[in-house]
Amino acid sequence: MKKMLALLFTILPLSLFSAESNTAQQGSLEIYPKWYSNDDMTIQGNIGIKKILQQSDWVTYYVKPSTTYALSRNWAVHGGLGFYYTDNKTFDNRREWRPFVGLSHFTNFTDKWGMSSYFRTEERFRNNISSDNKSETTRLRLRLRNSYKLNPTSTPHSWHKMTLDLEGFRSYNSDTLIEASYDYETRVAVGAERIMGKARKVRFELAWKYKTQPREISNSDINTVFFKIQYFPSWGSRHRNKLRDRDIDE
Repeated sequence: MKKMLALLFTILPLSLFSAESNTAQQGSLEIYPKWYSNDDMTIQGNIGIKKILQQSDWVTYYVKPSTTYALSRNWAVHGGLGFYYTDNKTFDNRREWRPFVGLSHFTNFTDKWGMSSYFRTEERFRNNISSDNKSETTRLRLRLRNSYKLNPTSTPHSWHKMTLDLEGFRSYNSDTLIEASYDYETRVAVGAERIMGKARKVRFELAWKYKTQPREISNSDINTVFFKIQYFPSWGSRHRNKLRDRDIDE
């Protein structure tokens, strides 16, 4: 088991050495509390912090409350609102609002193998604190996640699941901010989840992100390697809820 985890978490770091020297490394810590209703709804909220590891001039804080409603055993709708605040020592501080809606599908191929798909559209409203520089972006997002269960959730203090994500983004911009001109984004991520006890788990994720402008793909790319740790406490009627086995994280 330890050898398999080590192998999976060396896949993405290898891309760091094959990429150009301007590849960035970003770290993120997140708490993801979730409440399950008796049947077909969850309420959750991401609370986190992220920053580029090689630099100390900025850090982003965010909170993203959302809700999910199960249409059936396989389909669900999503909606929420994210708020991001970037504290920047070099440039202006920035605020961003992200309302979003989404649709997801989940299916189990076997008792251990499962796959989920998640399509989401969101609006990004950004403004700098000390200036009139504002931007607005519509972003479409599609994620496919394959998962493999190692142990049931009833086995405490054990590795529960491995995941592999493929994700694409397309942005439609009416912005003045330089960052918003990068319209295409691709992400590949591997993750491992460990059960901490009753209704609690922790997720370790390693991801590679590639961003580019539409007309200058070879000269304008940005590569980022993400290291992310998520803590998931939960409450409510998880075992009765239709959404209990979904691999959909907002």
